[in-house]
Amino acid sequence: MKKSIIIITIIVLLSTIGMVLFVTKTEEDNKIAVDYIAVFKGESGETVHTTYLYEKKKKKKITYSYVSTVSSFNNFDSTNWNEKIVKKGKLKKKKDIFKKVEKNGSTSYVKYIKEDKIYTIEEFKKIWN
Repeated sequence: MKKSIIIITIIVLLSTIGMVLFVTKTEEDNKIAVDYIAVFKGESGETVHTTYLYEKKKKKKITYSYVSTVSSFNNFDSTNWNEKIVKKGKLKKKKDIFKKVEKNGSTSYVKYIKEDKIYTIEEFKKIWN
């Protein structure tokens, strides 16, 4: 009898620890890192489409990744803004960001953090390639 109580207690304890680790990992995956180098925005009605561009340097190699989001109010009476991640990934080529931006609808303008300037998509294509 004591062995079964101990075994059940251990199973419950391990299950609880597993769930806490899973929830913590899921919350981290849904956060948007603030170290992006450019942010693309596009508005349609009460919805804002955003694509964040990230750059990572490892020795001489530079890789790029992105996070695409859609933001809207929680409901019509609310002032709470809700931003949901809809897609994220790595870019094979530097210019592939424009395909991701187009797909997400974030095509109104780009804020390039490195230069602290705002560009149209066409202007940014010229300086980015």
